[in-house]
Amino acid sequence: MPKPGDRVVIEGTKVGGGRREGTLVEMSGPLMRVRWEDGGESYIAPGAGSVRFLAGSAKSSATKAASKASKPAAKAKTAKKKR
Repeated sequence: MPKPGDRVVIEGTKVGGGRREGTLVEMSGPLMRVRWEDGGESYIAPGAGSVRFLAGSAKSSATKAASKASKPAAKAKTAKKKR
């Protein structure tokens, strides 16, 4: 059972349709209030299998990968040989 604070992921249903991600704010019967990443809020009543819930406020793997890619790579140390 999803609870407030869980991540909500809805995949696009049309070709080229994007994914929507947000945070579950509250549940009121079958309705769920979601705060989307763009700042908007919606009430949704999702059908079976149309929404994924990720426990807590965990970021998606795509967001984690993008975060890692943006960090500068550590400089490799090179050892000089004595002659």
